[in-house]
Amino acid sequence: MSAIDKVLKIAAAEVGYLEKRSNSNLDSATENAGDANYTKYWRDIKPEYQGEPWCACFVTWCFVRAFGKDMAKKLLKHYPYVYCPTIAELFTLHANPERGDIVIFKHSGEFTHTGIVTGVDGDYFTTIEGNTSGGSTIIANGGAVCKKGYYNSNLPGTKFVRPDYSIVDEEDIDMTKYEEVKKENDRQNDVIKEIGEDIRKLFEAVNALKPMMYDYIDDNMPEWARPSVQKAVKKGIIQGVGKDENGNMLLGLTETDLKCIVREDRAGVYGGLIDDDGTVH
Repeated sequence: MSAIDKVLKIAAAEVGYLEKRSNSNLDSATENAGDANYTKYWRDIKPEYQGEPWCACFVTWCFVRAFGKDMAKKLLKHYPYVYCPTIAELFTLHANPERGDIVIFKHSGEFTHTGIVTGVDGDYFTTIEGNTSGGSTIIANGGAVCKKGYYNSNLPGTKFVRPDYSIVDEEDIDMTKYEEVKKENDRQNDVIKEIGEDIRKLFEAVNALKPMMYDYIDDNMPEWARPSVQKAVKKGIIQGVGKDENGNMLLGLTETDLKCIVREDRAGVYGGLIDDDGTVH
């Protein structure tokens, strides 16, 4: 991907963004839409200018997202680009556009609006602009990021400045790609964590439905069941489900089993009382 392709890809992803009526929901493309010039672009580039017209700030934002602040400063020859007449003084002004140029539109003798040239077909050129609106005329302070198209011959005074994209190393482009991949990986990791948490909760819910198991005649077993279970063990009626690491029998009894054993004991199945030596009568 070339440096020009990179910045145009960033700009294209922003088409449809609407400025906000307050400093809220700045990252949403359409929520809290209004006409107060609040945007994520000012927040990220020069927050103290929040509420001011933002067409040039949008251009700066795209360059920063594509190449980082230091490289954006070199490409724009100053930082941040927030005022059209300033960039006009720093660059050679071209009468005809090329893809990747920054267009500066002239109105009433002054450069008042700007955008990024996305394509050229003879006299016709296309742009992506911030703080504009749809249609075929120049709209400054229009409140949205839009794709536009113009015939250059209809725009007397409009000029084009040409960043030197050759200074952008492949490493700079690759690093931006790396950051994009890292961001996507982080997003996927967050999703995996959420799924893991849902699975953990599911296991907890399933375990909560499992019956309590009683493997020993100890304080964990209800007191009302212990004498009857002890009788059944001494009589050999309960053989257990195995042995623990110390060789002790694992009873493997549920509460339902305990109730059945107690009922059978009360019916005389297990005989009388148990002496201190364990003899069952």
